[in-house]
Amino acid sequence: MGSRVRLGFVTTATIHGVEALPVTVEVSVGSGGLPGIHIVGMPDTAIKEATRRVRQALQSAHFEIKNHYVVFNLAPNSLKKAGSGFDLPIALAYLIATGQMDPELLVNTLCVGELSLDGGVRAVAGQLAYEKLARDQKLRLLTGPAEAGVFAQDGLEHRCLTNLADLRECLFSPPYEASRGDTTPPQDYADIAGNDLAKRALQIAAAGSHGLLMMGPPGSGKSMMASRLPSILTPLPLDKRLETAMVHSVAGLPTSRILAGERPFRAPHHGASRAGLIGGGTPTGPGEVSLAHNGVLFLDELPEFGSAVLQLLRQPIEQGFVALPRAGGTVVFPARFMFVAAANPCPCGYYGDPKRSCRCTPGQISQYQGKIGGPLMDRINLIVDVWRSDPAQVLDTGTGTSSAHLREGVLAAQAFSLWRHAKSQPSEQMQKEGSVRDSMMPATSQGAALLADCQLGTKERAWLELISERYQLSGRGIMSAVAVARTIADMEESEKVRQEHLLEAVSFRVRESL
Repeated sequence: MGSRVRLGFVTTATIHGVEALPVTVEVSVGSGGLPGIHIVGMPDTAIKEATRRVRQALQSAHFEIKNHYVVFNLAPNSLKKAGSGFDLPIALAYLIATGQMDPELLVNTLCVGELSLDGGVRAVAGQLAYEKLARDQKLRLLTGPAEAGVFAQDGLEHRCLTNLADLRECLFSPPYEASRGDTTPPQDYADIAGNDLAKRALQIAAAGSHGLLMMGPPGSGKSMMASRLPSILTPLPLDKRLETAMVHSVAGLPTSRILAGERPFRAPHHGASRAGLIGGGTPTGPGEVSLAHNGVLFLDELPEFGSAVLQLLRQPIEQGFVALPRAGGTVVFPARFMFVAAANPCPCGYYGDPKRSCRCTPGQISQYQGKIGGPLMDRINLIVDVWRSDPAQVLDTGTGTSSAHLREGVLAAQAFSLWRHAKSQPSEQMQKEGSVRDSMMPATSQGAALLADCQLGTKERAWLELISERYQLSGRGIMSAVAVARTIADMEESEKVRQEHLLEAVSFRVRESL
């Protein structure tokens, strides 16, 4: 009896980035060493601690625990495993190996769950990722019951286990299905009187997914206008809802609003760390740039963020993802978002204010604005000055340009852009490009394709060359202005970009009288 080795196998998964990757829990129970439980296969600290939780949970559920030499192997061994979701598969593998559970109950089943000391089973973060893996692999999914409920996916059989003791009677329950319709009405731009130029810039940014920076003194309404940006954005298309929600699911955040079509709006504090903004930590998790995927990332008080942290935004702004090198391999998180920021023009906040004098020296002003950094500023498409409203405008609150009016321009621009592409491209390619636009990338992000879309005439080209020389626009700055002009032309349903479109686009770039 002592020399007999008994084996058990259970399929589970680990989160890598925003994906769940399959893992097999293999267990050997028998002789070969001193009594004890050992876990191998690149487990993290949470998995190593599972031995104590699993032992106590099994005892609380009145299963037999003997002093065997027990080895759990998490295969493949080349993959780093993390999280407390291995508790349940480790316990089930042990019960199968010791003959206390029928292995047929777990055939073609993916098991993920955390155990409490009384034998209870809890759901873990990343439910959507586990559901997607089980559906793709044509497996059943066994988890603990999620308090917030789950979102049933077609073709997936999902069962819940409340307590290990329920295994004796094979008592599984269906998951509680959460509601997808708990969105709240967004705030309206009609609440803000005046600031029509800033609203125009926000409308253009929303129509073309352009980066936007609002600069102005405290109390001018920068944050208030940014917070209303979701009210003029188009809803998340169906094919992007699950993709976006998976990022939040992996981070352990609610997903109901996203699955109902609401785009994420993330506004981290300026004290956010590198890991908090870009991603990282142990285990490696998504940062704010990834939580804003297919939505908006708003950075208030932009110069107050660390300069080194801000420069890390360049990769996700340009490429739409974040790649984090780790010892176990590179972890990739999606990060395709619309970048919006607000900043005071100087440390005291009143540089250029016609009604309050600035107390800062030229050196302080230059140093403060320099914190943003030239490379990041070069990737911002629109810069607009925002000033405090007159008292009469404040008293007219509720009569400003409404979100519904601004949203009409956004919808018109996107519809016209799709029409242009349908005219000039095969249907398959047009659908691919449309998908890119829906995922918060500028519709025209490539140089040659952008210039072809604009159909610049001789007069427009000559004017743009003159302005670029005068204001020393970089190559990226020129293409950025052209992309904004293309969006403005789409809003006016013009196939060609004309000089007045370029003029408005460049005015948001150079912030001087043209």
